[in-house]
Amino acid sequence: MDAARLVAEAERTLRSGPQPEHVIAEAWQAYELTEAVARLLGDDPARPAVRAGPVPVVTAGAAGPRAARLTGVRDPAGTLRALRALLGEIGLALVGLTGTAEDEAAYWQCVEALDAVDEAKDRIRELVRAGGG
Repeated sequence: MDAARLVAEAERTLRSGPQPEHVIAEAWQAYELTEAVARLLGDDPARPAVRAGPVPVVTAGAAGPRAARLTGVRDPAGTLRALRALLGEIGLALVGLTGTAEDEAAYWQCVEALDAVDEAKDRIRELVRAGGG
């Protein structure tokens, strides 16, 4: 499936008013999708993953990790812009969740997800600088 369609799927999920655990799951989904797009755009395939964090949690009803369904990137520049916007939305939602976390475990889950979002944003900036968008 084309990357742009997968990003649109994530945007719809976020706009449907998901629960906090779904926002965290979407952060990990977006991180993994960013990594998969980077590989398809010719980023160094030997580069090890930057993050060895938790396995992305799949939201209820999802057909598995979006990154696993990625088959192509028809519009690299547009896809990178859409990913950057998606990551921005997720980041804002996570900041709100971090401030209202009811316990320490929930707080740290939000912080870890925020770190993954920041790393994905950095990866997109690298791709844009390298001419991928």
